[in-house]
Order: sequence, then structure tokens, then C-alpha cells
Amino acid sequence: MKVKCISIEGYMFSPEKVEEGVRLKTTYNEIEVGKIYNVCGIVLYENGLRYLLYDDYDMAYWYPSELFEVIDKNVPKQWYFDFYGDNEEAISAIWGYNELIFSKTHFDGLSEQNSEDIQILLTRKSEMYG
Repeated sequence: MKVKCISIEGYMFSPEKVEEGVRLKTTYNEIEVGKIYNVCGIVLYENGLRYLLYDDYDMAYWYPSELFEVIDKNVPKQWYFDFYGDNEEAISAIWGYNELIFSKTHFDGLSEQNSEDIQILLTRKSEMYG
């Protein structure tokens, strides 16, 4: 799956919180408008979708889907899915490569920019997209 960045400014909170009036925005300088990115995972978090990208600063980060348009709708064959239940305050579902779904520590390791977890991401990204 490939996405094209259409904006680097977006809301920090879920679509529901934005509808409630929480309109705090942030600028994501780690991505570039017009650039195409390979999606390495998708998470449904607080009822909003986020894409796992390896960004222009060489970091793994979950970006709000509103910043992108999908230009290649094919998901990698190596992807898996897990559903945690309807939870408006946390992760409800996740799609992605093996370790993202089956490892109990990999998701948090990516958030902490752990070098071992980043290397796993880069290996899986290479397998998915060449």
C-alpha cells in the first residue's frame, strides 16, 4: 500500500475529539507534501486510522491518515490483522507485518525508536516493497 502526502498539518487528536471542539493542530515536518510513502502498518487508534511510515528523518512513526491519499490500494501479502475490541481510548485494531501483530514488545519498541525494532521494520519494509 502506498500513500501520497497531501498535508503536513493535522489534528493531534482523534476525529471524535475534533468534532467535540478539540482543535489543537500539529505540523509534521518529518514528511513532505507530494512525496509517496510505503505503508508498513495501519492502526485504528481512538477511532482514527494511522499509518506506520519510515519517514524522511529515518524514524518509524504512526501518522494520521488524513495527511495522505491512498495511491496504491494493494496491501502486502505478508500482512496480518488483529482486533482488540471497540475501544475509543486506545488501539482497536492493527494490520501489518508479523512482528507488528504477534510480538508483545515490537509495537512499543518502534514508539521508543529501539534500534532492534527499527531494523525489523526496515527488513520487513524491504521484503514488502523491495
